[in-house]
Formats: sequence, C-alpha cells, structure tokens
Amino acid sequence: MTTRLIRAENLLWAVPILFGLIANYAAYSDVAILFLDENYYILNFPTMIGVLLLSVLVPFMMHSVLRDLGQRSFFASWAHVFFTCLLISTIFLIYTYALPISLKWKYYMGELPAYKKWNYYNSLAIGIYELLIYIQVAYVIYGISVLVRHRYEQKKQEKAHYDYIIEHLDQSRTNAIA
Repeated sequence: MTTRLIRAENLLWAVPILFGLIANYAAYSDVAILFLDENYYILNFPTMIGVLLLSVLVPFMMHSVLRDLGQRSFFASWAHVFFTCLLISTIFLIYTYALPISLKWKYYMGELPAYKKWNYYNSLAIGIYELLIYIQVAYVIYGISVLVRHRYEQKKQEKAHYDYIIEHLDQSRTNAIA
C-alpha cells in the first residue's frame, strides 16, 4: 500500500459509500423521502451517496493540493474530515431509521404522530445537510486563502532571490570595470 492511499481525506469518499451501502440494506424503506420547499423528493440510497460524494469532491481535491504543497494544517484537515464524516453518517442514520410514510398524510385533518415524527427527522436531516455544505464551503475558502498566502510568500521569495542576483551581478560588473 502506498502512503497516497492511507490519507485522512480518503475518508471523505469512503464514509459516504460505506454508510450509504449499510443504510441501503438496513433501512426500513428502499427510498428516502425529503420534503423541501413544499415539494417531495424521493431519493434512493445510491443517489444519496452520489449527492454526498459530489458535496465533498472539491474539498477532497483541496486536501490533496494542500498536502502536495506542504501547506496542510493538521488540525484544520482532521477537524474537517471528522465533522464531515460525522454529519454524513448522521444523515444516513436518520434515513435508515425513519419509517416510511404516505405522502397523503400531510393533508389529513389534525396531525398524525407518525407524520409529525417523520417531519421532525426530515427537518433534522435537511439541517444537517445544510451544515455539511457550510463546512465544505468554509474548508474550501480556508484552502484558497492558504493557497493565496503560499503563492504570495513564494513570489516574495522569488523577488528577493532575483534582487539578490541582480545586486551581485551589478557589483561584479562594477568591480571588473574599476
């Protein structure tokens, strides 16, 4: 095994796949029903895995770039990986244990306890997914700021190097003439 395979950022794609497959076999239903903006969305678990993998694609690449440049912060990287994996596993856990409902229950007179419980879990899962997206955006912004700072320092060093070379070339020319 290479060290490229044994990296923390690999958990960003391994956890959604692993927990998604477990949820696919352990869930009460074959699909997850989301109620968002007065619309119902029915997603199967492989689709949810794909959506979550797309959500962590850019931060995964940012981890790799920062590691390759040697600019990776151990704390920031592990905190991002830990909280991302925690939120992804929580989303799949919610949809694993959420009981199936009838879409017509929303329109019944009064509130059915099963629908009320499902609606709470639905709101919780959507909130957790929003938090997951915020964490991904925050890590990408952090990564871009580290890259910009790294490039600025690199340019500053290059300028100092070129100034040093030009200064020594000028001194050698003036010494040779005199």
